[in-house]
Amino acid sequence: MDKDLTGKDAEIAELKHRLFEAQEKNESLEIDLPAEKVNADTSEEARKAVEEGRKISTSAVNVALTNYAEAQSIVDTLLSDSEWMREHGVAYVANSILNATELDKVVAALTDATRAVGHRAGYVECTNPVETKQKQHFGTSHCSVTD
Repeated sequence: MDKDLTGKDAEIAELKHRLFEAQEKNESLEIDLPAEKVNADTSEEARKAVEEGRKISTSAVNVALTNYAEAQSIVDTLLSDSEWMREHGVAYVANSILNATELDKVVAALTDATRAVGHRAGYVECTNPVETKQKQHFGTSHCSVTD
């Protein structure tokens, strides 16, 4: 009977040992629920912060793209205007000035004066050789422009 009791004691000791190991293992595997809730809350906040950062970043990129498109439109307009000025601007401005009704009389007077000066210069050029050969002076009083 002592053998039976000794065997039972050994079996009880073995079971106690296994129970103790199982409890230790259970404690090591035990989850700290409050700490895990804090971790979950923290990771949720981090996820929300990342999502908010993405929204802000996307918004900033959209604003930058809109600003770039507006700036590009302005630059394209300026380039087009610049090209028009190079091709047509000077002639257009000159024609506008020459065709202005305020300048009609001035342009006509300038044209007449230019013609008269050319006429006198041609007359003097033609009479110089004759004056030299004939030793006679031809007057220019009949020309509309005099010295």
